[in-house]
Amino acid sequence: MANKRFIAFALVVVAMASVFAAGTAEKANRTVTIWHSAQGSNTAAFEEIIDDFNSTIGKENGIVVEAIYQGKANDVLTKVNAASGTGTLPDIAMMDATAATDMNHSEHLVTVNELGIDTSDILECGISSYTSEKGLLALPFNASALLYYYNRTLYDSLGVEPPRTLDEMAEVVSRTGTAEISGFAGVPATFELSTFIGAQKGCSYMLNNRNGHDGAATEVLFGKEGTFKAFLEKWKAIYDTGRYNAISSGVTAEFTAGRTAAMLASSSNLASVIANVAGGFEVGVAKVPMVDEQATGGTVISGGALFAFRNDDEVRMVLEYLVSADVQAKWSEQTGYVPVNTKAYSTDAYRSFLERNPLYRVAMDSLLDSDAGLANVWVPSAYSIYYSFQSTIVDVLNGKDIDTAVDEMVAIVDGAIAAYASQN
Repeated sequence: MANKRFIAFALVVVAMASVFAAGTAEKANRTVTIWHSAQGSNTAAFEEIIDDFNSTIGKENGIVVEAIYQGKANDVLTKVNAASGTGTLPDIAMMDATAATDMNHSEHLVTVNELGIDTSDILECGISSYTSEKGLLALPFNASALLYYYNRTLYDSLGVEPPRTLDEMAEVVSRTGTAEISGFAGVPATFELSTFIGAQKGCSYMLNNRNGHDGAATEVLFGKEGTFKAFLEKWKAIYDTGRYNAISSGVTAEFTAGRTAAMLASSSNLASVIANVAGGFEVGVAKVPMVDEQATGGTVISGGALFAFRNDDEVRMVLEYLVSADVQAKWSEQTGYVPVNTKAYSTDAYRSFLERNPLYRVAMDSLLDSDAGLANVWVPSAYSIYYSFQSTIVDVLNGKDIDTAVDEMVAIVDGAIAAYASQN
């Protein structure tokens, strides 16, 4: 009888030990999976941030972040949509604003409000750009701004300043362009037009409902408000200088090789552009030229954000770490992205960095000086429309009637909005 009691007691002890061991193992290895789109040199910077978390806060709290590169932002969105409802969604996904339309309708998305994260130190324009009628859909992380990159060595040699308006840009392009070097290269798409159109008349939108943020967009505004036409007229004048290279790919390579004097690109390219410049010229960056003197709205925030699909303390802790002041300062220094945490700007280390690298301040000032009401465009079939805008602009450069081009572009976007509405 005593032996039976001993055996029973031993079994209970073993069982309790197993439960305790399982709980300890679970606590010691609570994994948070992130699908990310950081590319090139940004990949190493992001992975270093993740390694820092895992070796510090993660280690202290038994949390391990597993960061998995899934391609460009649109590739991440495609994979997230495919994984929805299959039980294979990541805990966090790094995507850009083109994902917002789908995520706003996703039953799997956990909003930042639901996670209970304090966003009082996050850039106001970043909060605005990812807020819908459901709340804050994602936490801004890799924030950037469109910049005007130029060959400062060439500009200085000619006594030329970066242009403030598109009229000035036409003059600058004609002066800096030669038979060997184009004065400007590249064809704008949705990314650039969000700023060129958004900045007009103080603050304008391409679509109603604040570009789809205050409810799904149901109407195109850039046609009837004349903002797309105003841009096209000015842009055609730049092309007519004869010193504009209307290419839609390989633009950065042309710039770093010294074959074009200027381009438009994200501030997130700054570190790699500086590192890859050939021929020893100095890179300069400036705010995006305004369409006209009344286009005072500023620059639309771009880049990406972190969308969550799990609501617990582990995910919350990881997200709070990724947008903390020190992490955002480090991320900015290594990439050119703008810190989304405003406290990063007041740290001694980041101030010192900006003093040594003043080009990094331009994007930050562009966003801080912009109307917080500016918002990126949430439109269905975002990538298809991206290329439609480029094709339309090229058609205008080649002589197509501007009014006709505007009407056709309005019809394309209206069609995408109607098709999406019928399916949702």
